[in-house]
Amino acid sequence: MKTLIYSLASICFILFIASCTKNDSVTPISPVPGIVKSGCDSTKMVQYTLINSTGVTSYEVAFAGKTNYTFSFPANGSTMVAVKPGNYSVFIYSPGSYAEHNFSLNSQQPIKESGARYDNVGITSCSGPQSITIAQ
Repeated sequence: MKTLIYSLASICFILFIASCTKNDSVTPISPVPGIVKSGCDSTKMVQYTLINSTGVTSYEVAFAGKTNYTFSFPANGSTMVAVKPGNYSVFIYSPGSYAEHNFSLNSQQPIKESGARYDNVGITSCSGPQSITIAQ
């Protein structure tokens, strides 16, 4: 009877091992909670192109997070800025101006308002081209 129990257990174990394939992998857990190993350089600054076609000179963008940044848009045309990777709230505004324009962050749908706010924006060095646009 012992031999039969051990044999059944052995057969079950062998069937379990045989059912595994190379694609059945376990994703390792990063030693630091909340950080996933991805091959991205977390020290590399991320470039954003700020584009404004409104002719309004007072527009600014603020990145609020662990590190805070504020940049000015050109009245017409574009400029490059850089921020550290991380999670940010992004505010696009023109102090004292309430005219509605189309605001867009990367490839998101434009927001037609006098300003825009995007919460929980994850910025990594692995992302593609980054841009913020203000248009009529």
